[in-house]
Amino acid sequence: MEFGDTATEDGIPSPAPRAREFPVVGTSPGPRCGHTLTAIAGPDEEWTNAKLVLFGGATALEGQSKAGDPPSSPGPGGGGIRLAGATNDIHIFDVRTGSWTQCHATGDPPSPRAAHSAAAVGNMVVIQGGIGPLGLAAEDLHVLDLTDFAHPRWHRVAV
Repeated sequence: MEFGDTATEDGIPSPAPRAREFPVVGTSPGPRCGHTLTAIAGPDEEWTNAKLVLFGGATALEGQSKAGDPPSSPGPGGGGIRLAGATNDIHIFDVRTGSWTQCHATGDPPSPRAAHSAAAVGNMVVIQGGIGPLGLAAEDLHVLDLTDFAHPRWHRVAV
């Protein structure tokens, strides 16, 4: 057996999981790249009410799209692609109901960005770094507090 293979109790390899379509309710966030999708427990910290929190990302790419094409916005290395259309929007996917909702949090939100990092801490999502219209956000740390899903709030953390 190879790494990642699954087997039954008697050692016989079982078939690999197959992709399947998942019915979704509501309007999805739309195509993007460089975003984060972070799993958190529901408000009661039970995984039966799990949510996926999508934050930020870029809605467009600029620059070299295939080998041999000249870049439209060369970087310091002489070419490549650049993220464009960075966002700081929040969308929440309810795993139980299969529905997307856009989240509007109060507080001090991060600037629009892509290529950032995110981690779940209980019912909070920590966002760090990334690249946006204002350049790098290397020393930028924000927490999205979803303890009360009816009143989500951003907190900027001094570092």
